[in-house]
Amino acid sequence: MQIGPWNTTPCLMLSTELMGQGGIVVNVLESPGEALLPLRLPGSPGSADKEIRDKPDIPYPNTIRIPAREGRRTRNVDGFQVGADDLGWFGQLLARTGAAGLAAFSGGGQSTARYLTARQGREHYEVPAFSATSSVDDAEIEFGDVKFVGTDHVFRMGSVRVEAFSGMTEDLYGLLKQGHVEDYRRMAYELRSAWNGNREASRWSGPISFHADGTVMALSILPIRRRRMP
Repeated sequence: MQIGPWNTTPCLMLSTELMGQGGIVVNVLESPGEALLPLRLPGSPGSADKEIRDKPDIPYPNTIRIPAREGRRTRNVDGFQVGADDLGWFGQLLARTGAAGLAAFSGGGQSTARYLTARQGREHYEVPAFSATSSVDDAEIEFGDVKFVGTDHVFRMGSVRVEAFSGMTEDLYGLLKQGHVEDYRRMAYELRSAWNGNREASRWSGPISFHADGTVMALSILPIRRRRMP
């Protein structure tokens, strides 16, 4: 993938390796480029609050244009290139796709759909959702004076029943449900250090993880139910 003109991408991630006991290794190709996505401000061009559409004029195969150099002619190679004129659109796309991921993590199907384009599969999230068959943002949990809203599931690990809650702080999730992506991003950045070391988390009977984007994942082992035979 190439962002902007040739050799202007600051860095390009190639692959991620799961090394087992050796940890996780990310291979990154560094480039001397200085391409930057335009700064987005509420109400200005490129705001992630505005709905965007797929760009039909951006081809996928054989689209990266490498200029002539070292005696070789200009040529096109396979890949995906975001041209200089599309950097604002691409910034919007990244921000709205990130918002869709957060909404899906919290169980909000309709909220997820509003941030996706047709090519990204928006129609899969536009169908009616029911708590018995789908993730629904009807669960909540509190740590101290902070309320998190999201979805929960119960699954088995062998004979152990585990409850999993995934969601976001109520205030931040409310912004995403209302379509205010830029306000969410600004507030999440201001509060990014507020979730670390939450003392109330020690009262939760299981592992819990807070993230700087305002999301939380909490697991809890449910008691074993003994059923008597008639």
